[in-house]
Amino acid sequence: MFKRILTLIVVLITAMLNTGIAHAEASVDLSKVNWIEGPKTVDVGTDLAKLDLPSEYMFANGKDTKEIMKKMDNTVSGAEQGIVFPKDDNENWYVLFEFDDIGYVEDKDANKIDADKILSQIKEGTEKDNKERRKSGKPVLDIIGWDEKPHYDANTHNLTWSVLCNSEGTQIVNYNVRILGRGGVTEVTLVADKDEMDKVKPNLETIISKYSYKEGKKYTDYIKGDKVAEVGGLAALIAGGTGVAKIGIFAKILLMLKKAWMLIIVGIGAFFKGIMSIFKRKRKTTNEINNNSEDTTYGENTTVDAINENTSTVSDSLRDDN
Repeated sequence: MFKRILTLIVVLITAMLNTGIAHAEASVDLSKVNWIEGPKTVDVGTDLAKLDLPSEYMFANGKDTKEIMKKMDNTVSGAEQGIVFPKDDNENWYVLFEFDDIGYVEDKDANKIDADKILSQIKEGTEKDNKERRKSGKPVLDIIGWDEKPHYDANTHNLTWSVLCNSEGTQIVNYNVRILGRGGVTEVTLVADKDEMDKVKPNLETIISKYSYKEGKKYTDYIKGDKVAEVGGLAALIAGGTGVAKIGIFAKILLMLKKAWMLIIVGIGAFFKGIMSIFKRKRKTTNEINNNSEDTTYGENTTVDAINENTSTVSDSLRDDN
């Protein structure tokens, strides 16, 4: 009897592992990502900044962000400080935080930014990156032009621009914000499809409004003698830190895999719940057999029917979730 039950358990587990869901989970193990759900205040970086994460979003720290970016076939800069995703799986975008400790960036050239010249530099830099992506079999990125030309807010010390790109026939936008600080620059990149950008921008505005450097790290905390960046001003920040390699279509892939992982957890939970139900029913059936002195063959058949019924229930659950 036990061997028959064990055989059916093994068959069911094998069937689950052969599904597309299990394959997705095996490719991207997100169980090790320490997701922090809002509302909660989280640290971004090490003694750098904080983010008052709203309830609609979830956050992963810098270490987990590096792994996530690798799984999305994106270039890992080593400067990743955190990443924000919407909780709603129907929304396909993410916000990446990186920090470059280059020092205090002077904003004297705010009114002298040459957008056309910078765009040419971005295209050159992206093509160099594409050469490496081709070698490793990764999708390349083509720069179409500005989605939003660079502009600087002298009150918030935020530099903003966005580049319209194409990857494998999909138009995407890398929307960039640079938050100037005393010791460097926080690089914020919003990645989303072109069609979704207008709807998603308010989310970025909300997230940035909740982000702040810790005391002593703000742009206005600068004192004479602090390290000054050698990049040459705001224009150099745009040309040298475009973030255009962070291809947006992989945000969708990750979100689908994230959902798939959750389905696996739900499916396994339903599976073991079904198994427990089997043994409870078997125990009840055995007791009835003993009390009524009936033939044990009836108990075996009843147990097998229970296993088949629960197997069907778990399979139907997984199909429905997909």
